[in-house]
Amino acid sequence: VVIRHPSSTPLFIITMPILNPNPLLPSTKWSLASCLLLLQCVAFGFVDAFYSPKSVTHITIAKNNHAVGSALQSSTSSSAEEVEVTEGGGYLDDEKLEFCKAYLNEHHKSDVLLPFTNAFSPLGAKAVKKNMWRGGSYTVVDAEVTDITSDALHIEATVQEGTTPKKETVVVSLDSDTVSGMARTYPTLPQIDPLKLERASNMPIDNFCRRMIRLCNIVKAYGATGKMIQLGVQLGGKGVGKLKNDMYLNQVPHNRYVRQYFYGMAADAALEAAILCSQKQLTNRMKITALFPEMNPSMDSYRIGTLLELTRTIAIKLAEQNLRVRVCVQGSMGVGIFTGVPKQLNGVHTLLQRMDWESGEGEENEGMVGDYVNFGFVGKEHVLDATDDTPQDDVFIIICPQNMIGLESSIMGPLSEMVDAAGDRPVILLNPDLTDKISAQGQQSVRGRQERLDFSNSFETIYQFQNIYTSGTSYFPIL
Repeated sequence: VVIRHPSSTPLFIITMPILNPNPLLPSTKWSLASCLLLLQCVAFGFVDAFYSPKSVTHITIAKNNHAVGSALQSSTSSSAEEVEVTEGGGYLDDEKLEFCKAYLNEHHKSDVLLPFTNAFSPLGAKAVKKNMWRGGSYTVVDAEVTDITSDALHIEATVQEGTTPKKETVVVSLDSDTVSGMARTYPTLPQIDPLKLERASNMPIDNFCRRMIRLCNIVKAYGATGKMIQLGVQLGGKGVGKLKNDMYLNQVPHNRYVRQYFYGMAADAALEAAILCSQKQLTNRMKITALFPEMNPSMDSYRIGTLLELTRTIAIKLAEQNLRVRVCVQGSMGVGIFTGVPKQLNGVHTLLQRMDWESGEGEENEGMVGDYVNFGFVGKEHVLDATDDTPQDDVFIIICPQNMIGLESSIMGPLSEMVDAAGDRPVILLNPDLTDKISAQGQQSVRGRQERLDFSNSFETIYQFQNIYTSGTSYFPIL
């Protein structure tokens, strides 16, 4: 009998004879009931050893089966993920709860709590109705958070009606929309997708801050959104949301470990997104924005080799999970002598095929290129479906799709046709620039602009890194 920890690590093995065939040794004869009883006692003893009442409770949520590629099923080390809940089923632990209440009550009464009370509680709707006849004599003059749960803020508000103040308790949902009468002053915003919240982080403080940021944006408390992020970083744990100390992005070329740091994060994001897409939890239209200095074409530090290395890392990460990946670059566009490709992509298709993929005989990725990794251009004709002779492509990576200046120089047509031909298979855009450029015959002008914007916005960001600059981007003025 193998006794295992919940993490699937074997602790030890118990071996015992269940039925002894030797009648001369009756003292060693074990009954099946005795074995089961002993095993049950041992098992319960070890469960108690690993789960004490004072420790954090773990709730296991089973994942669905993956639908794209056989190795997506083995892409994670376990078939379950754990979500942490504080003792007693609370949302925030006592320390974080008291800190959040004190912080909001001391620093954000006027810009957050009072607008929240007016915009999201019945007091706001009541004030609108009464002040139609009383000329603003019904006002909420104070608000204080008394509790924070997984669903709402509990606020004790002080209402002044005429000259008489009185206390009222209201509950403001963390997923609120503005009450009637306040929609014109505070237009609502779409609620955050619960699935995105669930997979973003298992820390309640992260969940709380994300929902608070949405409410702050609704009441136009834009300055408080940064404070909410800072609150999450401060309470989320040491190093949360911070780069490593040795990430010297002003040094170009970047150190190899710096580039590998970004490559690894982008590749992990792409694989996780492919898994979520197979589970119907994420759209198949995705984009990666990685604009550290060596990837930013607007800076003199731009390096095409870094772009190719990032693409290779993502493609190999997916191919290692038995997914067939097609890496695509847009072809020549334009009319007549004005045909060409964007300067950023000049020669990229050729370089992709000539770079070292370590797929030769005896190398680490032997046979990968040509089987699991293939190359192509942007267009529906480069989307291969399964036939008797060739397997279908599972994931498409499109490198820096962008429009050009001139006639017949929009990538939108070929790209949208390719996305439609891919069906529900993941299409990942790497550093896209789908904004309109100057063109003739109104091709990238007012006509059809809304359709182009809708198509561009249909791609969901799965990884993003951008620097903040204090001025221009010529000489590394990184904040």
